[in-house]
Amino acid sequence: MQKPMSPKKYILSKAKELPFHECFISEDWKEKGLASIFVSKIMPSGNFIIGVYLVDVFCLGLKNTLYQFNLTKTDYNEFYEKLDINENLIPCSLELAHNIIYGAIDYADELGFSPNGDFNITENILDDNLISDGIDEIEFGKDGKPFYIAGPDDNIKKIIATLNRSVGETNYLYVHPKDY
Repeated sequence: MQKPMSPKKYILSKAKELPFHECFISEDWKEKGLASIFVSKIMPSGNFIIGVYLVDVFCLGLKNTLYQFNLTKTDYNEFYEKLDINENLIPCSLELAHNIIYGAIDYADELGFSPNGDFNITENILDDNLISDGIDEIEFGKDGKPFYIAGPDDNIKKIIATLNRSVGETNYLYVHPKDY
């Protein structure tokens, strides 16, 4: 009897081919510069795979990402509700979600930042063919400059040093979270 695939291996080998189910984004992402994006796909069993992407469109790109695998409809709804309580999610198009994720990754790459390491897994839940011309309508940075809002888990000194190297000391905005 064949051993079942691990969730990671399944996502890496099969998730790209699965049909999309729903897509949501945090309602205030434009104002806060931080988008929580929830993308789901349906497995042949009728269960779900979910990719969650925490995207800093002002500076750092893809800050965090995670996946949930083989969720029943009940588990799916519970996971969504937990995320929605904190993020106030609204439906969004797959194109907008992809434009934000990939556009922010590209913007951050220009500044010297790489996406979260788990993106090598969760990228397989996405379809980069869904990137559209709408990507040009999204403002990355704020008012034409990178805008770094320090988070509680950030290596602030390293991020500031990277920004100083990539754009120069006076060419970005910086706010400590307690000041924002």
